[in-house]
Amino acid sequence: MEEKLIAIRKKIKFARLKKEYSQYYMGCRLSTSQIAYHNLENGKSNIKIDTLLKIATILEVDVKDFFDFEELNKKGS
Repeated sequence: MEEKLIAIRKKIKFARLKKEYSQYYMGCRLSTSQIAYHNLENGKSNIKIDTLLKIATILEVDVKDFFDFEELNKKGS
């Protein structure tokens, strides 16, 4: 399970960087601080479902994309 949580966080970070959004920007959009957002993205705090949905909306991605573990499954084969 931890592997999948790490994969989700990496996908969030990749999507954020692709949009060229800073952690500060994401924190502002989520009504939190840059530090709090950093902690979410780096596994120092848990991501709630409603926060994950907001992140997907901000990044203009489908939340299901964060749960595509095909690459992870290939590594495990």
